[in-house]
Amino acid sequence: MQHVTDDASQADVYPLSLNEAPGCRSISDDDLCAWCTHLLYRPGELSLCQLSLADSIWPACCDENGDAQSCPSLLLNQHPQPNK
Repeated sequence: MQHVTDDASQADVYPLSLNEAPGCRSISDDDLCAWCTHLLYRPGELSLCQLSLADSIWPACCDENGDAQSCPSLLLNQHPQPNK
């Protein structure tokens, strides 16, 4: 799996239900996508990558368990850096 840096944070919970949206899938907390800015994240429900194609294919490369291991579009959520 691609490395998640120490200053990354998990995606914010998306406030609307995605149950009717095509291309959604279940995302676990340890999935690489859970750390990405592009994710509309619904823990315990279906989540959606904002970059998924019209045919519902996500840009991430997944292993045999369906967990994202790498993604050419990964954009980690970064914690704000304190002023020094």
